[in-house]
Amino acid sequence: MAWADKKILVIGGDQRLLLLADLLKNSFRSVQVYALAGADSLAKIEKADSLKKGLEGADIIVGPVPFTKDGIHILTKENTTILLTDFMESLMENGILFGGNIPISVVEAAKLKNIKCCDFMKMEEVALENAISTAEGAIAEAITLSPQNVNQQNCLVLGYGRCAKAIAQRLKGLNAKVTIAARKDTARKDAISQGYGAISLEELNDSISKEQFIFNTIPFRVLNGDLIEKVATDAVIIDIASSPGGTDFEACARRGIQAKLSLGIPGRFSPKTSAVIMLRGMMASLE
Repeated sequence: MAWADKKILVIGGDQRLLLLADLLKNSFRSVQVYALAGADSLAKIEKADSLKKGLEGADIIVGPVPFTKDGIHILTKENTTILLTDFMESLMENGILFGGNIPISVVEAAKLKNIKCCDFMKMEEVALENAISTAEGAIAEAITLSPQNVNQQNCLVLGYGRCAKAIAQRLKGLNAKVTIAARKDTARKDAISQGYGAISLEELNDSISKEQFIFNTIPFRVLNGDLIEKVATDAVIIDIASSPGGTDFEACARRGIQAKLSLGIPGRFSPKTSAVIMLRGMMASLE
């Protein structure tokens, strides 16, 4: 591999990047980390003293997934803060930057310095496998919050993208009664062809009261206060849409409904699998 003798800097992130850094040392000459939680447990990997020192001479930079949560800072361990602006200003000329959902401001700054950006979430294989990890974790989280089995229960999945499809498929495998709520008629027809029930978002008002497990993937307020008033008090809501999610969590709290905005599921439930997925995506991009 042409890149095997290059220096890699792994910056910020969660357990996924910790495990990825450990895997990278088997394929690259030099692997360095900065602002990575748990980095002290890594053997034969250098820890950078500062952002500037870490970026010096780095041919490949691996950032977190997501790259940022607030649009201001890079996602890092709790006691370290890295402003996106500081990161952009410190970038050296040339190289490759990996990360998940890399902000357009970072992409543009990197382009000015001849740095190629490779977004994990825009890699088809990575995105598909990430959806599987997310689906498994979302269902696991729902089960831990509910006093009931998933088997034979009414389960509602809002949206019909990658993650929604993966959730629905696994719920069906657990013998649940799955309904898809989607805006597009084509999505509802596809859901029906897969053996699911299907309703429009406008029909939620009449049907949501019977649902025991609700999974939202739609990144806008679809589960508003009026709908929450009709949700069963012993139901569980898992919202995996981008922060702040699509659920009125205050309304859920008032009614005593178990509801959780569950982000970064792969990093919490299957970090090793996620690290392997990202490694494969990196290697394919570097070939």
